[in-house]
Amino acid sequence: MAGIFTRKALTDILTDEKLSPEERTTQIYSLYGKSIEDGYIAKSAAKLAQDSALEQAKAEWEKSIPKPNIKESEEYKALQTEFAGYKAMQDARSSEEFRDVKPKFFETVYGMLKRGDGAKPVKDQLAEIRGEYEEYFSAGQPKPNFGSPDKGGMPKGDEGAASAFSSAWGFVPKKN
Repeated sequence: MAGIFTRKALTDILTDEKLSPEERTTQIYSLYGKSIEDGYIAKSAAKLAQDSALEQAKAEWEKSIPKPNIKESEEYKALQTEFAGYKAMQDARSSEEFRDVKPKFFETVYGMLKRGDGAKPVKDQLAEIRGEYEEYFSAGQPKPNFGSPDKGGMPKGDEGAASAFSSAWGFVPKKN
């Protein structure tokens, strides 16, 4: 149909004596309209075709790109190492070796430990740290007693009250 609007078709319309000038004009315009319809693409149809082609190209492109393996990335490896260190620290927090370390100093003491090849055992390192930073450890320190000792009994009126008062304050009452 692409060849509808040709010289031969126009010549046939113009040389046809049976047609009036208005009919000739109408036939030329209809012939022109048919030739336009044959090769004309509407904007909406062109947009749909373009979008479809882009989607198809995108799908093919995505298939050709290799998917990244997240577990091989440097960020993932760094997070794994950091998590392993955190887990080891939490396990150490509840271990028997660290029970004497005060909770608020645990991370400091744990950070002072040397790890790796040739490092001393943890018990030896903790003993060295205890020698330098005794305040980080709770065992061996006397617990403060803010009350009176638990010995004796309740006072019984005047019996022994004067002697208890005088012995506590060093006061000797006058005898009349």
